Amino acid sequence: MMIYIKEINIGDIMKKLIFLFVFLGSSFLIAQERPFQAFFGIKTSNPLAVVSAMDDLAAANCPGTSSARLMNELFNGAEETTHTIIITYPDKMSYMMWANSFTSCPAAGKFLQTMSEISEQTFQFMGMPLLTEGDPNGDQFFQVFLMDVSDPSTYASEYAKLMATGQCPSSYSLVAMGPGADIEEYGTHFAYCGFKSMDSFLDSYMSNSSPTDAYMEFASKVADSRTLKAINMSAVVKDWLPTQ
Repeated sequence: MMIYIKEINIGDIMKKLIFLFVFLGSSFLIAQERPFQAFFGIKTSNPLAVVSAMDDLAAANCPGTSSARLMNELFNGAEETTHTIIITYPDKMSYMMWANSFTSCPAAGKFLQTMSEISEQTFQFMGMPLLTEGDPNGDQFFQVFLMDVSDPSTYASEYAKLMATGQCPSSYSLVAMGPGADIEEYGTHFAYCGFKSMDSFLDSYMSNSSPTDAYMEFASKVADSRTLKAINMSAVVKDWLPTQ
């Protein structure tokens, strides 16, 4: 992930995001009774302290309705983001409980304070999966494609056909970027392909050094509806699952 806002810490951004959705509401959330996510990019020179802060927050289990994943951005060009925190909400109610916890749970306040001391916020946005296949929880490495997509339905259909040819060995998804995203600069959607190990990623990367016929057909069919912005690679640092 690479959308970023400079000189603002994670506490400030998360508080603004919570205010926006708790008090103003959003049709993006209300209309979708299905899993969705929030993405928070950070810049830190102390990732072990970030893991410790997230351990403490998870141990408090408030509200215990959402899972969290910390990603290490391995290759993302010249961008300053070092890690991405991904929060997955099973439904809109779990989001509302999570958001409210940041005004009522002491551990959440401590987490925000700690994060403001050890990291800088680089981006934040909501994301709604439009297509997901496989179990990303079982994958450890991800190749991410940031892009503009003018016809998401057609793109999702063609992307699924491409993935069915074996281009991706594990999970894959197409996600619409929502509130918070800098769409003009970084696009409207991102897609990813998951890998269970670095070995699996390298095998795929080396075997696909030349475009396959399936990929060339896919590229032709989405040429008028997709503009690729960037390609990133990230790795899972740790997962935190709800305990209730």
